[in-house]
Amino acid sequence: MQHLLILGILALGSVWAQHAHHAPTIGAERSFLSGMIAHHEGALAMARYALERGRDREIRAWAEAILRDQEREIALMQGWLAEIGGLDQAAYAAMQRDMTAMLNQLREARDPDRAFVELMFLHHKGAVEMALEALGAAKDRRVLDLARDIILAQTQEMHAFRLWLLR
Repeated sequence: MQHLLILGILALGSVWAQHAHHAPTIGAERSFLSGMIAHHEGALAMARYALERGRDREIRAWAEAILRDQEREIALMQGWLAEIGGLDQAAYAAMQRDMTAMLNQLREARDPDRAFVELMFLHHKGAVEMALEALGAAKDRRVLDLARDIILAQTQEMHAFRLWLLR
C-alpha cells in the first residue's frame, strides 16, 4: 500500500510541475467533473454486467461497492456542476465514447470475471490519472478532495485487482 501511495505522490509532483504555470479555472473543474461522471457511468455499466454474468464472489462484492460508491459520487458531481455552469458536453461525450468501447470489450470477453478485473484495473488507472490532473488544475476544495479520495480508493482497489489476477 505504501508503495502505491509513494508512486501516486511522485506522479502528483510531476503533474503539479506541469501545471505550475497555468492558472486554474472553473473550466478545469467542469471538465474534470463532466468527464468523471461519464467515467463513473462506465464503471456502473461494467459493474452491472459483472453482477449479471460474473460468478466470483469477490468480484460481485467489488461490483456492488462500485455501484454504491460511484452512484453517490455522480450525484455529488452533478450538484457541483449545477453550481458552476453545468455539464461540459465535450468532456462528457469524449469520455462516454471511451467507456462504451470498454464495456463492449467486457461484453465480448470469454471469461467475464477475469475481463472485469483486467478492464476495471485499466478503468481505475484512467480515473487516477484524471484525478491527478485535477489536483494540479482545480481550485475548488470539493473537487480537490474528491480527486484525492478517488486516487486513494481506486489505487487500493487496483492493488486488490492485481492480487486477484495473480491467483
